Amino acid sequence: MKVLPVLAVALVLAVLAAAGFSTLTSLLPRAHPLTEAPSRGGANAKDSHGFTALDGAARTGRTDAIAELVRAGADVELHDSGPNGWTPLLHAVHKGQLGSVRALLAAGADVNGRGDNGVTPLMQAAAQGEPEIVEELLNAGANPRLRGPIGWTALEQAVANGHSEVVDALLRKDPGLRLRRGPRGFAIRALAVVQGHSKLVERVDGRELF
Repeated sequence: MKVLPVLAVALVLAVLAAAGFSTLTSLLPRAHPLTEAPSRGGANAKDSHGFTALDGAARTGRTDAIAELVRAGADVELHDSGPNGWTPLLHAVHKGQLGSVRALLAAGADVNGRGDNGVTPLMQAAAQGEPEIVEELLNAGANPRLRGPIGWTALEQAVANGHSEVVDALLRKDPGLRLRRGPRGFAIRALAVVQGHSKLVERVDGRELF
């Protein structure tokens, strides 16, 4: 019996399970948040699902509403009460709303602020394959070396999901970024290869795989 390959497969399956759970929790169906401040409770009031009007404006690209809500006292760092505990900036990234990202950053949103699930806006954008948003976040001071809830960096998320433009943006900002070595690094590379992204791994590593 070949123990090493079996252990490697087990490790990859464990990482796949963890990654799948992380993705599932970040993409859970959710009720549509408010887009206007409710008449009672002020600008930070939450609806019955735990979302604020600012969450809704961020998700739908309503930059005019974002500005009005911030002027009315909406907290750009308030976490929703949904399954992920996201800030409005994370909601904007999740929906690919570049305008909302810019408006929230201009209003003082923490570019490295994590949701209750441990994800930063940059990790979310990298995993989704949003190069323009990644660039915007990096220019605003996003730290590409932070690790997420399963220990992955934004670069590792981008490589595993085959987002070459995101990888390029990350490496332009920080050429010293690397995929890690050791068992976890092997698992990340194996996951990328399984999904058909071996060439991207080779380009980042600068050498042939395995």
